[in-house]
Amino acid sequence: MYDRLYPERRALKPNFIDGVNSFITWTFAQERCRSEGGVRCTCLKCGCRYIISDPEEITRHLHRKGFIENYWVWTYNGETLPSNVPETSNTNASSSRPAMQSPMEFEENFNLIGDMVDDAFGVNVTYDQLEDFDGEELPNEEAQRFYQLLNEMNTPLFEGSSDSKLSMCVRLLAAKSNWNVPDQCLEHFAKMMLDSTATKDNLHASFYDAKKLVSKLGLRVRKIDCCINGCMLFYDNEFGTQDGSSEECKFCQSPRYKVCNRAINSKKKCVAVKSMFYLPIIPRLKIMFSSRHSASQMTWNHTNKTSPDNMQHTSDGHAWKHFDEVHPDFATEPRNVRLGLCYDDFAPYVQASGSAYSCWPIIVTPYNLPPEMCMTKPYMFLMCVIPGPSSPKTRIDVYLQPLIDDLKRLWNNGE
Repeated sequence: MYDRLYPERRALKPNFIDGVNSFITWTFAQERCRSEGGVRCTCLKCGCRYIISDPEEITRHLHRKGFIENYWVWTYNGETLPSNVPETSNTNASSSRPAMQSPMEFEENFNLIGDMVDDAFGVNVTYDQLEDFDGEELPNEEAQRFYQLLNEMNTPLFEGSSDSKLSMCVRLLAAKSNWNVPDQCLEHFAKMMLDSTATKDNLHASFYDAKKLVSKLGLRVRKIDCCINGCMLFYDNEFGTQDGSSEECKFCQSPRYKVCNRAINSKKKCVAVKSMFYLPIIPRLKIMFSSRHSASQMTWNHTNKTSPDNMQHTSDGHAWKHFDEVHPDFATEPRNVRLGLCYDDFAPYVQASGSAYSCWPIIVTPYNLPPEMCMTKPYMFLMCVIPGPSSPKTRIDVYLQPLIDDLKRLWNNGE
């Protein structure tokens, strides 16, 4: 089960291949497979967290990553734990990776970029290399560019390194975010790392280069100025809103910028009184459909129908069924995305003064996913944070305008 590779080679041993085939045959014949709509993948990356209905995909995962450690009794796949075996035998079955890696496993488990993409997009693209599409329709050009970018940036900094070019850039940006490090300080450390290593080809030359590299993955964010009273956004779109160049609110006439004397310094950039950040939803949905794992799960609601008396998913509710009746053309395509939106307030700072401050995160999650996935952290997408200091109340739709515009584009054009 764990004797997978020949020493100092990447070739799989025949006994391991036969064992994987036997495992696949056994697991897909179990009652749990039929009740869950698939099999929990036991590879080192998935760690029994994801249900996959395609046996070839699970086989590919196990060939590349191997089984999770100490998974001798297949309890997550329907096998009963013997009475003489302690429950701690499978303690690592729910872990995504072991704590230590042997030298033989180091090369194949080197994929830190995959973890970053998982956190950023909520999907797993580790297995989706272009060579995986043998005999199948190739992804579109945009997806191919994305895969090629991952391959290029996932090369080690040097032979034996546990970091890639992209993982170093992400760590640098994380340091700035976590400790509010000034740009000049990060520029200094970037230059210091570049000067102190003999291998300079894969290292970023500056903090600017690191930001530029990470931005190629599509992690876009828009900074949008707001009226201080929440009346409007200074924002342009193709649906008739042309307020991006306005310098005061058209409802309450409040100024857009803090007072600045342009006559003294015409090059000085004015600072907005209030701003919000919006993270577009369309690129995230595209990435989900670019991954074999998440793309196969995005039609779960269509392929796993339950009896009318049971409700285990939002697709079993009256609101979902009513929407299908009103929009039958939309309902016939299983890949069409159903989104749920939620929001709540929180206080980001310790309330040391008498005046409270709260802001409002807007979170969207795709309801196409299985119940065990759709409300989990990786698939809850932060869209924007409505700035404080108080609740937007009835004006919350003002801050949702960029999201609504994206949903209109998806509805009209299916981008």
